[in-house]
Amino acid sequence: RWAGGGCESFRSHLQKLSVCLLFLCVLPHFTAQLKVVGPDHPVTATVGQSIVLPCHLSPSLNAQSMAVRWIRRHNTETVHQYEDGEDLYVEQMREYQGRTELSHDGLSRGTLDLQIVSVRPSDDGTYVCTVEGAAGYAEATVELEVAAPFFHDAHAWKVALAVMMVAVLMLITDLILFSVHWFKTRGKILTGQGRNHLVAKGCFQRGEAAMEVEALTHLC
Repeated sequence: RWAGGGCESFRSHLQKLSVCLLFLCVLPHFTAQLKVVGPDHPVTATVGQSIVLPCHLSPSLNAQSMAVRWIRRHNTETVHQYEDGEDLYVEQMREYQGRTELSHDGLSRGTLDLQIVSVRPSDDGTYVCTVEGAAGYAEATVELEVAAPFFHDAHAWKVALAVMMVAVLMLITDLILFSVHWFKTRGKILTGQGRNHLVAKGCFQRGEAAMEVEALTHLC
């Protein structure tokens, strides 16, 4: 009896060990099925425009029944949340309210793109796209670089200095053009006056010569 009971106990433990080993082998296979892929380069945007943060499942699984959540990496606060087939805004950060959109049509194709409208300087930074479902949990990061337009964040004194510099350059240009024009005009006047002086002097000399000839004629 003892030998039979020992064999039964051994077989029972062996079966449990086999199940555990099988579970450990199969689990990574299932968890590997859920993978989120983001861009391998930063996404750039200018203040005021709309931008799409790209992200998708690989392979392209239907994500409509999954929980999708976009968060800021530095504070893990919610930028946009989708769960149970609808968008949830209870936990959304105040600065993103009314400025985010997740395409529900794209979810069926595994697309998790997040659109942000009216981009602000504070939107700059790292975002994390997280997905959780029956197949497990996965995430990917997206870097957003926001470029401010000219003079957007400039101090008032910097703007005033730039305007003054432009005004001074325009004034200097006008003075140079005026000086060139004045010298050209002055040169023409002086040239004309010199020519008139020479003509008058020649006429005077010819008149004196004629008078001398006439005086000599009377003497003869």
